[in-house]
Amino acid sequence: MGMIGYLRRIPEQSLSSLIHGGLDLYAYIQGDEGEELDLDKAWHGLQYLLCGDAWSGEGPLFDALMGGKALNEDEQEDIIVRYLTPDEVREVSSALESVSEPDLAKGFEPDDMNEAGVYPSADWNEAGELDYVLGYYEPMRAHYRAAAAAGEGMLIYVS
Repeated sequence: MGMIGYLRRIPEQSLSSLIHGGLDLYAYIQGDEGEELDLDKAWHGLQYLLCGDAWSGEGPLFDALMGGKALNEDEQEDIIVRYLTPDEVREVSSALESVSEPDLAKGFEPDDMNEAGVYPSADWNEAGELDYVLGYYEPMRAHYRAAAAAGEGMLIYVS
């Protein structure tokens, strides 16, 4: 099965209710409210290409997949759900718009990605690995663009 990355748009009022305990987090992420983007297993490769590192970075490009505040960090759950506010979503969207797919591809360093243990590939030198990851970039940009235009926040999680 594996670790699948998800981005779920969330209206500002619903996000506020989640933050303050008025909505059940797990019911929300398993429900139908908010448009969800399934990044499959490409999320970690995208993180590396955006930030040049498997687990760290800073600014809105890092926030796109690894940033935000945890909604359930004190719980012993398999899924840690983080959120971005509508303002942060706008910042991420703007930053992603400044990185074209060819620019993103310039960060592809298969040997470094192998050494860093970037998920999911056992060998990033294999044919098709870059294309697999890049295939999720434009949908991710479009998802953030739409959320920013609608004034929505974003939930980020891996399941």
